[in-house]
Amino acid sequence: MSKGDKDAVWLMQGWLFYEDSVFWKPPQMKALLHSVPFGKMIVLDLFADVKPIWKYSSQFYDTPYVWCMLHNFGGNLEMYGNLDVISSGPIDTRVTKNSTMVGVGMCMEGIEHNPVVYELMSEMAFRGEKVQVLDWLKSYSRRRYGKAVHEVEAAWEILYRTIYNCTDGIEDHNTDFIVKFPDLDPSNRSSALPQAHLWYSTQKVINALRLFLNAGNHLAGSATYRYDLVDLTRQVLSKLANQVYSDAITAFQQKDAKALNLHIQKFIQLIKDVDVLLASDDKFLLGTWLQSANMLAKNHHELRQYEWNARTQVTMWFDDTRTKQSKLFDYANKFWSGLLEGYYLPRASTYFQYLMKSLQENESFKLEEWRKEWISFSNKWQAGMEPYPVKAKGDAIAISKALYEEYFGHKNRNI
Repeated sequence: MSKGDKDAVWLMQGWLFYEDSVFWKPPQMKALLHSVPFGKMIVLDLFADVKPIWKYSSQFYDTPYVWCMLHNFGGNLEMYGNLDVISSGPIDTRVTKNSTMVGVGMCMEGIEHNPVVYELMSEMAFRGEKVQVLDWLKSYSRRRYGKAVHEVEAAWEILYRTIYNCTDGIEDHNTDFIVKFPDLDPSNRSSALPQAHLWYSTQKVINALRLFLNAGNHLAGSATYRYDLVDLTRQVLSKLANQVYSDAITAFQQKDAKALNLHIQKFIQLIKDVDVLLASDDKFLLGTWLQSANMLAKNHHELRQYEWNARTQVTMWFDDTRTKQSKLFDYANKFWSGLLEGYYLPRASTYFQYLMKSLQENESFKLEEWRKEWISFSNKWQAGMEPYPVKAKGDAIAISKALYEEYFGHKNRNI
């Protein structure tokens, strides 16, 4: 680097110190960081919002670094974050004793989600003091929707204390079962059942959704309100589906075919309902993702390749065999209309068919056969060219209200 440019500075990700912490102890870290002349290296503390390396590395052993928010993996769509850390972390770090912090940054794997997180983080590059988050959220709500509405401000206070207060230190890959369907044999009691990431009271967030819906008459003309309403409704229903899936597995293990069928049908219906919900906003469409890839093609061969690339990236991630899925399958899962109905729904349906057959015929669950079938389906879907809508349809507010009433209304108070 220096031969090419005498003023070159090595900008290095600090992810290795977190990802392989067994190897990267203080002597190894110092050896690497001190092998470069001071001022010729800047480290990106890539995951400082959750796992800050600067705290246990004596500020990277005097090497300048940037406090970074990673926040998102794979472009997954999940409402998640820690606003308190964002509002104070860069400030507190900069003023610590012997701080070598030289800036702030964002290094998310995907964007176009959680706008509240990225708006606040963007401001931190220009702020010298901590943000009072509740006051900031009131201002944010008014700016985002164009007016002050009490119900929405109250909803945002709930979201601040729940969804946007994740303090468990877990990397948030969206593991909700609709989009990250478990690949397991539930009859194998020695294996722990998967647990989707949950760090807040779902009932409190359902209350926030109710407040959001109550503001609909005041904000019906706001596109940002509609987007946030769809996203919040999606979040609530996705967490409900996790519980329904767990109930289905419990019914299977208890050999209760009637209860199993009931939970299966509810899970399948939830996927369908969420797909309809997502179809009501342009920002949640599989079709626009595929279209953006296809527009780059200059001939039919490129068109087929780009379509396959776009489909594969959000599903299998390619390196699968007939019986073993990719290690990164569902890594870039998305809550997009079209992807739920066209991909996640058939996969879940196939799994549940095998599950029910196993129970009804009193035989072992055919895990390998299920894998072969869904991997074969995935390969065919990845190679497909069928079009998906690129324009939203339906009234987001009306759909959200109907779904709230269906799943959380008076007849379902015991859910």
